[in-house]
Amino acid sequence: MSSKDIILQAIRAKNRGVSTQPRLPVALLSGGTWTFRQKGLTLKDVLDRPELGAPAILEINETVQSDIVWPGSGYHNILVHILGGKIKFRPQGNIDVLEPLLTTTREVDRLQPGRLNSHEWIAAIRSIISQVHSQIGDRVLVGTSSWGPFTLAGQFLGVEKLMTGLYKDKQGVHALLEAMTELCTVYLEPLIEQGAAIESIAEPTASGDLISLRHFEEFVAPYIGKVAKRLKDKGAYTTLHICGNIKNRLHLIPDLHVDLLSLDYKVDLATAQLILDGKTAVAGNVNPVLLKDAAPSQIAQTVKECIRQAGRAANYVLMPGCDIPAGVPLANVLAFIDAGRHSCTEVS
Repeated sequence: MSSKDIILQAIRAKNRGVSTQPRLPVALLSGGTWTFRQKGLTLKDVLDRPELGAPAILEINETVQSDIVWPGSGYHNILVHILGGKIKFRPQGNIDVLEPLLTTTREVDRLQPGRLNSHEWIAAIRSIISQVHSQIGDRVLVGTSSWGPFTLAGQFLGVEKLMTGLYKDKQGVHALLEAMTELCTVYLEPLIEQGAAIESIAEPTASGDLISLRHFEEFVAPYIGKVAKRLKDKGAYTTLHICGNIKNRLHLIPDLHVDLLSLDYKVDLATAQLILDGKTAVAGNVNPVLLKDAAPSQIAQTVKECIRQAGRAANYVLMPGCDIPAGVPLANVLAFIDAGRHSCTEVS
């Protein structure tokens, strides 16, 4: 079986029975900034010289052997820049929003999602995904990622204003979220055509550490569901990642059209498997900070514990509990992947 076959079998699995696959599927989550740093490149370097992007991704994944490779990850906030906001590229890291485009939700009509299609940075990302897919898409699952509607709304309006609006401007926030749903779709759908067979929706601002279950049900779940369904209707698989402890909202996930739920290290995998009951595949959840700071032997022990919690289930993919920091040593990523690929096929 190819790497792609192994991970797709897990994503498609509809049960929590013990896997009979030859090995556990193992993948990084996103990792764009980390990947380019291994070659001495930044996110901005690759936008300026897109011909550097695909070769760097292909070379690093040949070494790492992640079962999913994510060209285009790390660039979520360029959408703010393209539509008129101000951003800043970190020397070694992701992209910060310096000045949101909107000052109030009443300005939502200023957004012009169609501008994405004519921007050189979007063309660069599409080209990189296409090149990676043409080289390895037959044997490795190729994907990409974006903020989900709620987190993207926080980047365009400001997180503090968004949170205040949940109480004082519900109608305006819903209008903004509809616009963000459209923007996500306009950005992600063409990437499927370029070869991104799995697309990750990241919603860190929807964390259980930041908003209540009630607000998640009203302002987050419906819009994730809309984006995921549209992507699935175009033939893509979908991943959802939400940072923090989301135990109290796990029961909502199977109705969101998501194929794979990526869990933070704060969520117990055994509990998640019990609540999801095989309706959604599960990924996670080695602490990314541990990957940065721990010794390879400690990483291997943590991997073993994650596999034990997940039950070595047919629907389980070993992943970090979030995007990994740019400073994670290559040796630690290799230890993580190796521990998963050589894990015992029986639950201890």
